[in-house]
Amino acid sequence: MRLVAVDEDGTFLRDHQGYDVERFERIWGQMAKRGCRFVVASGNQYYQIRDLFPAHAHEMGFVSANGAYVLDGSEEVFAARAPREAVEAMIDYAHANPEVPFSMLGVRGAYVERGSSQWFFDDTAVYCHRLFWVDDFRDVDDQVFMFSSVVDGVDEAMVQILRVRDALGGSMEPVSSGDGYFDVVTPGVHKASGLRMLMDRWGISPSEVAAFGDSHNDVEMLEMAGRSYAMAGAPDDVKAVAGHVAPPCEEDGVLQVLEGLFSE
Repeated sequence: MRLVAVDEDGTFLRDHQGYDVERFERIWGQMAKRGCRFVVASGNQYYQIRDLFPAHAHEMGFVSANGAYVLDGSEEVFAARAPREAVEAMIDYAHANPEVPFSMLGVRGAYVERGSSQWFFDDTAVYCHRLFWVDDFRDVDDQVFMFSSVVDGVDEAMVQILRVRDALGGSMEPVSSGDGYFDVVTPGVHKASGLRMLMDRWGISPSEVAAFGDSHNDVEMLEMAGRSYAMAGAPDDVKAVAGHVAPPCEEDGVLQVLEGLFSE
């Protein structure tokens, strides 16, 4: 095994956004001895992922924002750019549907419009550590690649996904990220596309990859990896594309599996 790729929320992290650092450090040491790379592939912002791994951020890979922003350590490998007309259409949709809150993500930061609730801003800040209030998304000078939202539960998220898909006509693609959260991403950009860039850079084949995920935005990555694990709490259709099921995130399921894979 030469590369381990993990999703964050619902996969690597416990529900309270933490993980067993000492246990992970022991596993990291075993992975390092075997020359195995570690990548976090998440819908979250790069800056948030980086802050979770301060000891190793310089030597790991980042597939952030569902593949829209990819880094090898601190070196940028890829930054998606949503077509301007798609961004405009998405902003129009957000303004026409104020009951559905949206954040907008780009290379330099994430943005929430004034008028959104403080709760939404604070919740977004959990996943985007570089977050700013703005009067209007159109005032932002950034390379935009994604919008994100959260609504009341998985069923309502699917309703909104269908509405956004119909409104945008394929110019951007909405995808569920679990528990009522959904992202609107640049077409053709996903975790697998970002991970593939790092694999090509490092000379790693799919058969040498182990991947872990729990939601629909992990499906392409799980399909690509030679060894794939859906978490115990994942939807059945996500489990169906994975070769294995890992214990729940609250039981440090990823770390349990990695201890088995990299035992001395």
